Amino acid sequence: MLSRRPEIEPAAIDAVLAAAFGRSVPVTYARTLDGVSTQVYRVVRGDETFYLRIAEESHENLETDAALHRRLLSAGVKLPDIVSVEAFNVRIGRSVMVTTEVRGGSLEIQSDAVIEDAGADLARINAVPVDGFGWVQRTGSAWPLAAEFPTYEPFLMSYLPSRWPGVLEKVFAADDLDLIEDLIEQERSAAPVRALLAHGDFDASPIFADESGYSGLIDFGEIRGTERSFDLGHFYLHDEGAPMLPALLRGYERVTALPGDHMIAIRRSAILLGLRQLCRWLGPPRHLTMDHPLPVSRIQRISELLRPSSPGA
Repeated sequence: MLSRRPEIEPAAIDAVLAAAFGRSVPVTYARTLDGVSTQVYRVVRGDETFYLRIAEESHENLETDAALHRRLLSAGVKLPDIVSVEAFNVRIGRSVMVTTEVRGGSLEIQSDAVIEDAGADLARINAVPVDGFGWVQRTGSAWPLAAEFPTYEPFLMSYLPSRWPGVLEKVFAADDLDLIEDLIEQERSAAPVRALLAHGDFDASPIFADESGYSGLIDFGEIRGTERSFDLGHFYLHDEGAPMLPALLRGYERVTALPGDHMIAIRRSAILLGLRQLCRWLGPPRHLTMDHPLPVSRIQRISELLRPSSPGA
């Protein structure tokens, strides 16, 4: 398993926060409990809360994220606003960004209305065009966003075995592998020409709510250029039994109409995403074993999706 990255030197954080806020009001901060590769600090200044995010790699420029946040905010999406951003902080050795807080907690107030509002914001996010497919390249504030692959197929096949079926032969029965191959061919035939922005890690956890209802989305650390169904497929993959998916789709369709056969594309996207995640877990750098809880649960979920119990699922 990946180990949690070490703490940032306090003096370096103090300097970043002083540049963002000045020194007239004292601030306190502490590392958030979640996050392994990403270092995030919760900052309290008076009666306000902010978050300091440190880029994962030295070459990543969080001005890309700041530019995206500002454009999405102008489009009506509820998400953190940008207080300050540095392309490269010499003391820390990476880019840094300070944002405002999204009120409440992760689905703290669960209701169809909250999920629907989140679905509408997701549709606004998925409407943003990206130059290329795969991970968005954090190179600065230039627009439009640019991603790693010029065409869809390298992204579709990323992390899957280069010599089919590779490690998947030990995981799935021959009939299931045939179904998977059919899904890959279907996806190839439906390959989009232009990529759209995906949140990249969209399940219930980034959806925040408080006593007033939906308050916004967080965690844009895995933004990608993808086909339109990617985020919906990710949500479906993690929403076992799909109790929240209908409300999410109702909200999504307030902004973007979905075709009548949209569940076919969402299911296919969920399965292919699940396979890529599974191959990443089993390969470097994690090298998880087949009996580890993460691969076991993912294999079970993919198997369920390969043979849906309800029509159109």
